Amino acid sequence: MKRIRFLAKCILASIPAIALIAYTLLCPFCYMDEEYPAWTYTKHVAEGKECAGEDFDTVILGDSVAMSSIMPALMDGSCVNLAVGGATSIEMYYYMEEYLKNHQAPQTALILFGPFHYWHIDNYETRTLYFKAVPFSKLSELYENARLCGASSVWRKGAVTGEISARCGLPNKYLPAITAARFTGRYDINKAAYRDLQASLGWGSFGEQNECYDESYETSYEDMEIDGDARLITLYMQKLLRLCADEGIHVKLLQPAVNTATFDNLNEHYYGSYRNYIKQISTVCPGMEYETDLRSYDGKYFSDTSHLNRAGAEKYTKEIVKRDRVIR
Repeated sequence: MKRIRFLAKCILASIPAIALIAYTLLCPFCYMDEEYPAWTYTKHVAEGKECAGEDFDTVILGDSVAMSSIMPALMDGSCVNLAVGGATSIEMYYYMEEYLKNHQAPQTALILFGPFHYWHIDNYETRTLYFKAVPFSKLSELYENARLCGASSVWRKGAVTGEISARCGLPNKYLPAITAARFTGRYDINKAAYRDLQASLGWGSFGEQNECYDESYETSYEDMEIDGDARLITLYMQKLLRLCADEGIHVKLLQPAVNTATFDNLNEHYYGSYRNYIKQISTVCPGMEYETDLRSYDGKYFSDTSHLNRAGAEKYTKEIVKRDRVIR
């Protein structure tokens, strides 16, 4: 009898924690931050939960630069933008792999990253892990690759514990966000953002300025830092390009637009290293088209130091549609 009472007390005591975990797993739109709708939209398209039965001529892959620069509505033929803020080739490879399970292969893949996302992982824990972007079945593969590359941003002390916490929706991972949102405070904002992404087929803006003439962080770099994170990004860039090649997808590796202040003040050695890197990575996928030179736009086309505003996105999209071939 005492044992039954003890078990009953334990069950009653655990109800609040169980309820919180259930809420965390079932109601993420209520408390997640502003990046969550985009990551969720891309994941849903890849899994066939959005645009089910719809096959696109062109798929856009990349980070926030790609998400804010290329407008599917202005592209020739059907197009969807799967780029998300903070992504690298790691997330784009797994999203594209999932996409190909649920859709016919597109004719063209447009790949566009900000230069520093070819060697720097800055959002794995706060985006990739937090939003559970990588399929559970692929985690062992990712962590093994990260271990072999020495990618400390992915394979680090506590990585497995953090992953378990995220997958199980444990309070230590999500309670701060839930508290900040007062449980349901972000629901309307996140749902509205998701509907906007549905309407724009994945295009979304970053930054709040009407124009920006300040230099971006790219001018602070003196060279590409080839460490474990960079090796992992390169590995997944190669995997992404080979995946496209195996599926008969024509790849166009595009370069972003930067404002004139950024372009004029780029470190010459860093910019040269970056262009050489692009040339080297292009050899992985025979027949792909690629650019090595950044575009330079007036500051009136930017909403912050790194992202185009709507007018800039229209300009950029029309340019890539107009060009028959990308410079090699």
